[in-house]
Amino acid sequence: MARVLLTGATSFTGVWIAQALADAGHEVVAPLKRAQADYDGLRRDRADKLKTIAQVVFDAPFGSLAFMGLLKTAGPLDILAHHAADIPGYRNSDYDVAAGVTRNLTGAGVVFEAAAAAGVRGVIATGTGFEDAADGLAVSPYGLSKKLTNDGFRHLALWRGLAFGRFMINGPFGPLEEGRLVWSLFQAWFAGRSGVVRTPAYVRDNIPVVLLGRAYAGLVAEMLADPELDRVCRPAGYVSTQGEFALRVSREAGLRLGRDCPVDCLAQTAFPEPPVVANDEPTLDQAWDEAGFWDSYVDYYRDVARRGLLGAPA
Repeated sequence: MARVLLTGATSFTGVWIAQALADAGHEVVAPLKRAQADYDGLRRDRADKLKTIAQVVFDAPFGSLAFMGLLKTAGPLDILAHHAADIPGYRNSDYDVAAGVTRNLTGAGVVFEAAAAAGVRGVIATGTGFEDAADGLAVSPYGLSKKLTNDGFRHLALWRGLAFGRFMINGPFGPLEEGRLVWSLFQAWFAGRSGVVRTPAYVRDNIPVVLLGRAYAGLVAEMLADPELDRVCRPAGYVSTQGEFALRVSREAGLRLGRDCPVDCLAQTAFPEPPVVANDEPTLDQAWDEAGFWDSYVDYYRDVARRGLLGAPA
């Protein structure tokens, strides 16, 4: 068993990473950026779930005095899992690359120095498939910002004798998500309309979030076994066109809702992003409860609709 300091644990993927680490027998300490009262809606749901599987510390953003204190007072820590990121406006075409890198690297050297002094063995930083397309270029200004940030994290960690892992995420989906492609589909279906896919020809990598979490726990195990680890982990899920993925969700949802869940795939003529963005380390070949995952996924959307929360923008 290891003790993992996990930032960003109330994000959609963060809470499932925490769950997978706990399931693997690790103890998770989760410093959060905000005060407890600042969490509401689905983020409050995630925070409540997190409190059942981790030691949660509110008001302790990365690099703050409270955060630095945890490195000294939270007991021996083995891994610094830095999943949090400050990325306002990340979808904007005019995203400020330099400002993003500055925000996310500020204080990291001091944190990693303190972590090494406290006995931490390695650092894991979260990346995105949009950092590095097939031609070696980032897909967007945000992707470039993440690439430069994580290159910085790698240097700052390895310089201090810490192992380093970059965990690349593409299209996670599952319970506790919000504002994604599938969110828009369920919005339409519960309103009696067809779901619409505007970019059906893009090939993307949609990974069940439980398998994403399991892959993260696997990277932690690798790091604990190899104090000189320096690797990029690229877990892959359902690699298909977005149109095919939407039809998969339609079939699984229709079986469980007992109704038709139609999908309209619009003709895609513009391709501002690379046609294919996907990881290359399969996770679907593992033993996992695929039917149970889809059961819980559809149940989640039933509950979101019942609570009147499904009207939020996708």
